[in-house]
Amino acid sequence: MYCACPSTHIMDIHSKSITSLPHNSGVYLYRNNQGVIIYVGKAIDIQKRVRQYFEHSAQLSIKTKQLVDTIATIDHITTISEFDAILLEAKLISTYQPKYNMIAKDDKSPIYINIPTQDTLPIISLVRKSKNNIGPFQSTHVAKQLLSLIRTIIPFCRQKIRKGKPCFYTHLGLCHPCPSEIVTFNPLKQKESIRVYRNNIHLVKNVLLGKSIATRKQLERTMYAYAKINNFEQAAYIRNQIQHLDDLLQTHFDPSLYTTTSADIGETIENELRDLKEILTPYYPKISTLNRIECIDISQTSGMNAAGSLVVLDHGIINTSLYRKFSIDSTGGQHDTEMIHQVITRRLHHTEWEYPNLLIIDGGKGQVKAAYEALFSYSISIPIPIIGLAKRFEHIIVQDSDAFKELRIPLTRPGIHIIQRIRDESHRFAHQYHVLKRKKAYLPEI
Repeated sequence: MYCACPSTHIMDIHSKSITSLPHNSGVYLYRNNQGVIIYVGKAIDIQKRVRQYFEHSAQLSIKTKQLVDTIATIDHITTISEFDAILLEAKLISTYQPKYNMIAKDDKSPIYINIPTQDTLPIISLVRKSKNNIGPFQSTHVAKQLLSLIRTIIPFCRQKIRKGKPCFYTHLGLCHPCPSEIVTFNPLKQKESIRVYRNNIHLVKNVLLGKSIATRKQLERTMYAYAKINNFEQAAYIRNQIQHLDDLLQTHFDPSLYTTTSADIGETIENELRDLKEILTPYYPKISTLNRIECIDISQTSGMNAAGSLVVLDHGIINTSLYRKFSIDSTGGQHDTEMIHQVITRRLHHTEWEYPNLLIIDGGKGQVKAAYEALFSYSISIPIPIIGLAKRFEHIIVQDSDAFKELRIPLTRPGIHIIQRIRDESHRFAHQYHVLKRKKAYLPEI
């Protein structure tokens, strides 16, 4: 699903026009002098990807050089996520059959996803035939990756049907109900299981056709229906599917875009910081700069081997030299909020560390409240604005007077991108330390 009203731009090929391309996920379309689309590609960062064609021409293959020499104008369509870009790329290639997409893989047939809905229990597979199939996708890897992502949300089977035990993937929650098991059920249970399985296949097909929002709404209706009849276990299962789908539809970023300073990304980062300041100023009017942003996250397993992380964006760029990790003194059953309080108290104790212009907490209102309580218990001359990022819907938690408020910011706004990026990095760093602590805990003493 790409943006409801995508902005498509046509431009002549020169350095200024390439610079005007967005640092967003989406697709780019190359046209020749006759206005015919000759190539469609997808990118996490449209400008960065297009620039590579023209700045590294010496490294291009013969076919790609021929393509570049033929380009007259460029279109682009931005999407909400990289996932959407992959689906849109396949749809546009199928529609326009661009010349250079057809020869890009050394004349190998492109990959399609086959969903034989005419079968009672459809088994999804990859094929190289275009008729009545979804695609084309430019590689088997991309198609498999798509199916793997969707399968974590909506279970389906890719194994041959065997009468007897369910397939291995049933035990991983990736196939349920399994067709190999359904065929052994009694008629009444079999009928219901077939209905459930076919509904899953229908949802998978809709997602692959770019109908993710419609799929989400259908899942919501199903969740409320189960809740209405007090089947809360099934309602919770559907709720988790919705959350996984939301995760899939969030914007993905190319980490390399933000780990080094260059002219290519300077404007993007400035735009993100400017937009974030605009979002937060109504609630934190004293924010004058966002040169140093810190994010704190907690990683634990039932309170055991708890670890805290502090990561830093220095003028919008990740600065690993400023990272800090905390081994949390925890007792059984200790909650995230208490751990957040402990980490922030210990962080503030280090007066030799520069204070942040903004502190981000990976969590909701409870975690942000705990952070403020830790801040108030520590006497510092400069107030530090604290916000949270609630992962369920990526809502920003801010302090509004004496209460905490959720801000529902569109995922396409640059300001939320920078928050997501530092939150994801703090989660990675905390989890890495938590895993190390777990390993050490199980090592025998010598």
